[in-house]
Amino acid sequence: MEKICYLIAVAVLLVNCFALYSSNTDEEALLAFKSGISSDPYEILAGNWSTNTSICNWVGVSCSRNRQRVVALNFSAFNFGGIIGPHLGNLTFLSSLDVSSNNFTGILPPELSNLRHLEEINVGFNSFNGEIPSWFGTLPKLKRILLNNNNFAGSIPPSLCNNSKLQTLKMDYNFINGNIPQEIGNHSDLESISVKYNQLIGSIPFGIFNMSSLRVLDLSANSLSRRLPENMCDNIPKLTGLYLSLNQLSGEIPSNIYKCRNLEGLSLSYNHFSGSIPSTIGSLTMLRRLYLGINDLKGMIE
Repeated sequence: MEKICYLIAVAVLLVNCFALYSSNTDEEALLAFKSGISSDPYEILAGNWSTNTSICNWVGVSCSRNRQRVVALNFSAFNFGGIIGPHLGNLTFLSSLDVSSNNFTGILPPELSNLRHLEEINVGFNSFNGEIPSWFGTLPKLKRILLNNNNFAGSIPPSLCNNSKLQTLKMDYNFINGNIPQEIGNHSDLESISVKYNQLIGSIPFGIFNMSSLRVLDLSANSLSRRLPENMCDNIPKLTGLYLSLNQLSGEIPSNIYKCRNLEGLSLSYNHFSGSIPSTIGSLTMLRRLYLGINDLKGMIE
């Protein structure tokens, strides 16, 4: 009996030690993040992040109830300036990272690929640069990637398409170039793709129009060319927004556009579409916004 009690005591001690070690690891990671902040005009960190209090009480930090591990960071619109250091990759229980609407610069460090529980990353409205991280494709739980309004350049890495749970991909207003990877059509859960105001070229991968979960496709203001597939609306019944203006798309507007029955917004202006306007557009009863101007179209909508 004494031996059993001893073993239980040892087990409890080990659990407590591990919890303390894990908590210290999270604290060290956050303090390292703090050291990378060069501008904190509201003195948020200086006035709140004290080692005398639990990190779970620090502004912008959320912890799990049981293990007291950091699971979410939300520093949106804190007006921080600085860089994201590699130590954030040690927050191994992190599921949400939001540093949007700040003044961060530099790259997203590859050490963030250690965040195996990450479900959402939002770095929009900053000045991050470098290429889109290929390691996004190694994060098995990632659902939402928001990189909009930054200075990211280079092409979309095909490995990004390895995220089987990805639902939202938003990369507007960057300097992304090259072709859209064909592999993007392999996603079964992707609901929103928005890469407007970049420098994409080539055709829109046919696979995108086979994504039955897709609700919004916005590729406006790029240099995409060629024709839209004639049967593009056969397999995207949930599509509510199709925005392809300000490109170099040509050919006729697909006649089966009426099969996109849930369309609320259709924008094809400023392209090289020709031929007759499909009369079936008039059967899109949910349509609220329609832009077809500055093309070579003729005819009327019934």
